[in-house]
Amino acid sequence: MARRETKKAYLYLAPALALALMFSILPFLRSLVESFLVVSQNGTVRGFAGLGNYRMLLTDRAFYNSLFRTIVFMVLFVPLNTVLTVTAAALTRKRMRFGGVAETVFFSPMALSLVASSMVFAQLFRGRVSVANRIFGTSVEWLGESVPAMFVLVFLGVFLDFGIDYIILLAAFRSSDKSIIEAGMIDGASPLRLFFSIELPLIKTMLLGTVFLAIKDALLIVAPVMIVTEGGPYRSTETLMYYYYLEAFKSGNRGIQNTLSVLLVAASAVFMALATRRGRK
Repeated sequence: MARRETKKAYLYLAPALALALMFSILPFLRSLVESFLVVSQNGTVRGFAGLGNYRMLLTDRAFYNSLFRTIVFMVLFVPLNTVLTVTAAALTRKRMRFGGVAETVFFSPMALSLVASSMVFAQLFRGRVSVANRIFGTSVEWLGESVPAMFVLVFLGVFLDFGIDYIILLAAFRSSDKSIIEAGMIDGASPLRLFFSIELPLIKTMLLGTVFLAIKDALLIVAPVMIVTEGGPYRSTETLMYYYYLEAFKSGNRGIQNTLSVLLVAASAVFMALATRRGRK
């Protein structure tokens, strides 16, 4: 019976494994091989490059600029996104009258596509007479200055991730073991102590999951950059994936394309291994 159940499990997994093999594993293996080759724009192998592609990437100042901008975006985006989503989920974790209205508002960003949201943000913050300046009473050139442009991308990133992270954390709060919370109340724990010492630790696994999702989204952000800032001004919002887009699809540099793909996958694998090890502890 156990053998039969195992076969059934693999049968259910087979379509997902086939798709992963076709669209993830095989393309990565091809990129890994081609990262050591000289490949033309049309995919023709011209010769063996050895570590030449890696040397070319690691000596490109634009690569280090995009890496730095990605880290800046991540440092700003991940904590802000985590604090806002935890706060929203905590405020609505208890079922109340008309609570569905607040839940709908917090979940509403999921109703808009990534491209549509990016286009709306681009129009809201474009120019000194932008809608954002009228609302805030400022005269900032949001998309024409380095720091404001980065903050616009951070706000957009939070807006895009807010809905799904909110739902995950709200479900985690509501599925927590109520007996532990009630025991804390009986022992006289204050509401703040109850929240920070009992409720938050109970959802730690899902909270870490949303943090990892936010880190992944920060590393892979590209469409909002393409639509809102186009990497500007002066490459101040050029992230790693936008740099990849420019090299792979604009310049046709297959060496940089394959090498960066391999390095990103390797870095992601190391990060996930450390995260998994930490999660087991």
